[in-house]
This record gives sequence, structure tokens and C-alpha cells, in this order.
Amino acid sequence: MPRVPYDLESRRPYLAQAFSDAEYDRRVTTLRHAMEREGLDALCVFASAASPSAIAYLTNYTPAFGSAFCVLRADGTMTVITDAVLHGEPMHSMIWMCRVADVRVALGPVYGGAADEIASLAADAVGAAQRVGLAGASSLPYGLHAALASRLPHLYPADHVFARIRLEKSDEEIAVMRHAGVISDDAMGAVFSALEAGVEETVVAAAAVQRIIAHGAREAFATCVVGGEQAGLKHGMPRLRPMRDGESVFIDLGAAYHGYAADTSRCTAVGRATGRVRELLTVGADLYHAGLGAIRPGCTIDDVSNALLAVVRGTRYEPYYCAGGFGHGIGMSVIEVPGLFAGNTTELRPRMTVAYEPMVVVEGLGTGVVEDTLLITETGYERLTNYPVMTWS
Repeated sequence: MPRVPYDLESRRPYLAQAFSDAEYDRRVTTLRHAMEREGLDALCVFASAASPSAIAYLTNYTPAFGSAFCVLRADGTMTVITDAVLHGEPMHSMIWMCRVADVRVALGPVYGGAADEIASLAADAVGAAQRVGLAGASSLPYGLHAALASRLPHLYPADHVFARIRLEKSDEEIAVMRHAGVISDDAMGAVFSALEAGVEETVVAAAAVQRIIAHGAREAFATCVVGGEQAGLKHGMPRLRPMRDGESVFIDLGAAYHGYAADTSRCTAVGRATGRVRELLTVGADLYHAGLGAIRPGCTIDDVSNALLAVVRGTRYEPYYCAGGFGHGIGMSVIEVPGLFAGNTTELRPRMTVAYEPMVVVEGLGTGVVEDTLLITETGYERLTNYPVMTWS
């Protein structure tokens, strides 16, 4: 038995919510209405430490490791079940962040518990509900899914129910994402202050991470600063490698604040950009501006794609343009729906947030991309990250 009580009253002195009660209540109410439209008596939501946003969205709780379920019943009552319990002490394991009264814990296999106990507890929490939706099935381990399904044989796929309500952001969510953007811009500024010939990639990346943490945020994903030929593969980890004069550099970073992410990328050259490096950077900037002209409510993602294709069509860079992916939705997860790719007829709507990053990537040379986090507004878009586009001389 835990030594430290973890009932809601014991948690209250430590509970620091990322959002107001009204915002959490709005989310639950909206989700209940969506459940009603689907004819669901209960919704069972799965998340893990690797992808925790679904649980955090509803409960303010992020599992530090392991897995968690949140069961929302049609009457609005909720239960959180988790095996992310270090040392058998829930209050040592971030459960003090949870605003839901009913929290049930399983020790899990690390501390001698049954691996599937968490699924049995989730089934118990569903109770007598007949039509139960399951969200998060794609990341649910087979053993837990089998244990859940053995108790609840009529589970209905419900990822679309949950995803739909998260697609358009509230005023509170937008305010937090704006702040994440401000922090990300400051981190990008730290990169360019540190970036020069002879300085190691790791040192440049560390300057960005320091700024993110100093603002009370965390990295939304591992900060990327890579130069030379590696920049022609786009993503990579910073190395203990000094930057070299004239080479191209790919930078990708983002801050996560109160659970919401920003994502921004810039490319540059060490020292002066010349020759094909300069040409590549210019094409990346041209793409960025061309697509922005097509971003507004009522346009489809494919409309934006067509504007981008027009920039590179017939040029030497057409083979290197990434039409299959020029961005993605963003929010509590770095990568969410909608995906930005050619052929996607999804219509842009106000309050959607996307990471917009049209790119040309040339192996052995570098990447030409400008990425910003954008909010779709009633008339167009708002940049939530605002670092200067032109980063080379």
C-alpha cells in the first residue's frame, strides 16, 4: 500500500493545472456531445509516456513512464487508470498532477504486478456501458488490447471522435501556443548567436535548449543542428563536430509549453552563403512565401500544394521537392492531423494549427526549408513563430 495518500484532497496542494477548470470542462463537454452523436455509452482513451497527450488533454496528468487509460462515461464521470507508479508510490509519480478524483493504479510488471492489470481495471471502470469506444488503439500494446477486448468484446474504433474535437483550438490553447512560439523564436535566436565556424553542433544546439528550459518550457522534440553533408538528409542529431565555413546548416527546434508544442525550422550557411548552397536556401524561401499566399479558410491542403509545385516545376529542384509532406498539424502532439501533402482535400478551417514546412532536400548539399507554426484565422493565417526568414548573407 502507498505510504503517501493520493486521493484528490491530498493532491490539491500540489495540483498545478496547465489550463482553467472551464477549459477542461469544455473539453469534456465537447467530447461527451461527440460520444452522444456516435451512440457511445463510454469512451476508453489510451495513452503512454511515449505519446501522452490524449490523457493530458482531459486530465492534466502525464504518465512519466508506462501506460494509462482514461474512461469517460456518458454522464460525464471519469476514471484514470495507470501503471506509471514508481516505487509503488503514486504521489512520487506525477499523479499529483491529475485533476480527476477517481484514480486507480496498477503496479505493473516492473514492480511485480500483472502486465495486463491496467486493462482489467479499465474494463472495471467502464462498468455496465454497452457501446464503448476506444481511442488510441494504434499505440495500444497487443497484450493490453487483448485483455481489454476479452472483457469488452464490443469495442468500437473511436480515434476519429477524439481527434475531431482536438482539431480546432480554443482561445486558451491558442494563447499557450503563441507563448510556445515566442519561446521557440528566442531559442532560434540563441542558435544563430552561437553558430560560427569552429563551434561544435552540440554547443549550438545546447544554446537553444538552455533558452527553452530557462523559459519554463521543455523541448517539444530533440533539437536538431546539423551541418555539411548531413544537412542533406534533413533530420539528424547534433554531433561533436565543428562547423565549417561555407557549409549549409539545417536547424529544427520547438518549445513545448503547458503541453502544447511549437515547431520551427531554418536553414543557413556558416559564414557567407555562396553557389549552390545560396541557391538552395533561396528556393526554400521562395516555396515558403508561395504557399503562404494560398493558406486561408476554405482552401484545401491540395490548393497549397499546387502553389508550391508551381515554384519548382521545370527547375533543377523539382526532383528534390518533397510533395509527399510539406507539414503537419500540431498541438499537444508535435505531429497531428491534418497532414500537409499533395492530394489532401482537407479544407483549412479557423482555429486549426499547422507546422508548415515546404522543402527541397538535396543529399550531399543541404536542405532548403523555412518552417513556422501557423494558426488558421478567419481571414488567413497568423504566424505563431516569427523568427526572420532570411538567415544568410
